[in-house]
Amino acid sequence: MALKIEITATPFKYLKSLDKPTRKRITEKLNALAEDPTNIRLSLPLSSSEKRRARVGSYRILFTIDGDTLTVSDIGPRGQIYRKA
Repeated sequence: MALKIEITATPFKYLKSLDKPTRKRITEKLNALAEDPTNIRLSLPLSSSEKRRARVGSYRILFTIDGDTLTVSDIGPRGQIYRKA
């Protein structure tokens, strides 16, 4: 059973600002994460918090798993995303 994907306002706005191919790749990754969010090939836990991270090229997706909901807290370039976490 797939988890429900919930994207907060900031990453949703950032996702909408990306070019169409990148947006599609990130959306596909989110759908794969909804199927199996703890798969080691799809995401890894962050050492400093309960969040997990997923890689899509040079972009990173930070998210948490709350019951049956996958909550995306941030999406951004690798060099800047971890400063916020």
